[in-house]
Amino acid sequence: MAKVFMIVRIMPTDEDVDLEELVSKIKSSLPENIEVSSTKIEPFAYGLNVLNVVFKMPDEEGYPAKLEEYLKSFEEISEFEIVGLSRT
Repeated sequence: MAKVFMIVRIMPTDEDVDLEELVSKIKSSLPENIEVSSTKIEPFAYGLNVLNVVFKMPDEEGYPAKLEEYLKSFEEISEFEIVGLSRT
């Protein structure tokens, strides 16, 4: 079965959000068959850092929507955007 790698840029609600802790929270209860492949914290603007996360999931309908709903459940996340997608 083919896999999809989705790169998501996650913006925290403010600069006080501990992004390492947020990564741990995200990893702790991911929807079934979705996993974190890699993470990277990068400076963004005005002292704010963003979190770039590569998620790996089956290439099947519904998985991107499951991931989006899951990320919306975190109060530490202000917004997020899909910045890349590749299939294997």
